[in-house]
Amino acid sequence: MADKVRRQRPRRRVCWALVAVLLADLLALSDTLAVMSVDLGSESMKVAIVKPGVPMEIVLNKESRRKTPVIVTLKENERFFGDSAASMAIKNPKATLRYFQHLLGKQADNPHVALYQARFPEHELTFDPQRQTVHFQISSQLQFSPL
Repeated sequence: MADKVRRQRPRRRVCWALVAVLLADLLALSDTLAVMSVDLGSESMKVAIVKPGVPMEIVLNKESRRKTPVIVTLKENERFFGDSAASMAIKNPKATLRYFQHLLGKQADNPHVALYQARFPEHELTFDPQRQTVHFQISSQLQFSPL
């Protein structure tokens, strides 16, 4: 029995040494990690990044703004988001979707769907019979589903 104890001690030391090395690697890795958060509002969104040793910073979009409008414009073979979609809303209001987050996961009989149809009559809403969710019918070939 004493022989077994002597054999197990070196194995335990090796295991503890391996655990110590792994923990040291994880601690060294934590200095390079960052966390991203997304604030998705009804009109605009913001993205923030938090890094160790650096205060939280709001990410700038390609127009150097901190807020990005939550707008999507769908054309036949292109998608536009944010400010570029907002600028296209005047020319093509049927293909420009805004405030669609209110319809995420909603079924056809939800009162939010009827309210959205009353507020935005330019959008044609269709319903998926299998999932009972809302789709935007942009054109005969193009359909958008806000999941």
